[in-house]
Order: sequence, then C-alpha cells, then structure tokens
Amino acid sequence: MYEPDDEALEIRRAAFATGDTARLLDYVQVVFGREWFDEENRAAEAIERIAETVDRVAVSDPVGSRAALLYAHAALHVRMDDASVDRARELLLGVPHESEDWPAAALQLVGVNEWHGVERSDKEYTFRLVSESVERAPGLVHNNARLGRLHASRGDIDEARRYLEHARANILGESERRALSLVERSYHECFTGCLASPLGIDMDLTQLV
Repeated sequence: MYEPDDEALEIRRAAFATGDTARLLDYVQVVFGREWFDEENRAAEAIERIAETVDRVAVSDPVGSRAALLYAHAALHVRMDDASVDRARELLLGVPHESEDWPAAALQLVGVNEWHGVERSDKEYTFRLVSESVERAPGLVHNNARLGRLHASRGDIDEARRYLEHARANILGESERRALSLVERSYHECFTGCLASPLGIDMDLTQLV
C-alpha cells in the first residue's frame, strides 16, 4: 500500500486549501498514479466535479485535456460504470489531435472502446488509435508495446518486434526517474508506461516466433 510522503501530503493540502483546478488535478494525478487507495474515492469525486465544468471547447486547453485524461482513468479503473465511461468518451473525443495530450487520450479511448470486452470492440478502431498515438509520441512505452502486441496478433512478427523493442528502449533510466517530480512520475504511471518494468515486454519478445 502506498505510504504518502511529505510531497504527496503537501499536494493534497494545497489542492483543498486553495480549490485551484490545476492543484486539484495534481492531487488526482498523484492519487491515481501512486495508487493511493485511501484517497481514491475523494479523488474520483474531485475529478467528477471538475469534469462538470469541461465542455468540448474548454477541453482544448491544457487543464481541460488533463481533466479528460484523469476523468477517463477514474471511469475505467475506479467508477467502472457505463455512464462514467460514456462521459469519458465524450471528453476524450474533445481533446484536439494537435494537443500534446492526444497520444495518451488515444490510449484511453482504446480502453473505452474495449469497455465491454476486446471481442466486442472495434478492433480496427483500436489499431488506428494506437498507431496514431505512436506516430504522435514515439517516445512512450504503452503505445509502442500495445502496437507491437497488435502486430503480433496479426502475425506481423517483424513489426511486432520493432515496436516492442522501441517500447523497451523508451523505459526511463534511474537518473531520468530521479529528475521527475511526484506529479510527473504519477503521470507516467497512469499514461505513458515509461516507468514500467521491462519484464512484460521481454516476455512478449521471447514469445515471438
């Protein structure tokens, strides 16, 4: 279980003392990224209140885009009900493709697309979303790893190996990790995979034939 340090406790204090939206988003990000389970419902309630103020125009700004990502994470991993997932889809589709948050939003849309099961999802839509995410942000882990696995499922072994190797190479080293703030680390934990262990990718690579 996550034991919050002074940095996490200060982020929580500042969020609720000021009510500032950006600080509240930092708090929600830390709760979800560090799996601070004691705060999970409070964080979900906070992001739901923020999402009520976000519409398709407002979501084009950085705060709105962050809110869309975090709301989607809450919908898929905390609330886990159809109404929340439908609202997540609406918010994510409002994130502009030119936004730096679009690659992560595309992967969240994959989760929405597969909400009722992979077999019932639109597989071509998933492939297109993941491909777009990699094209826009080739330096991430989750999108490259997912694209590699999708290619493997199609029998495209060379492409699968290429993207899985890219994913592994994108995992951050110790010096890079130490330079991150708690909020930045939490973002990577939720959306990029850049702090992940390479073990899963290594296993996928060994299974390619």
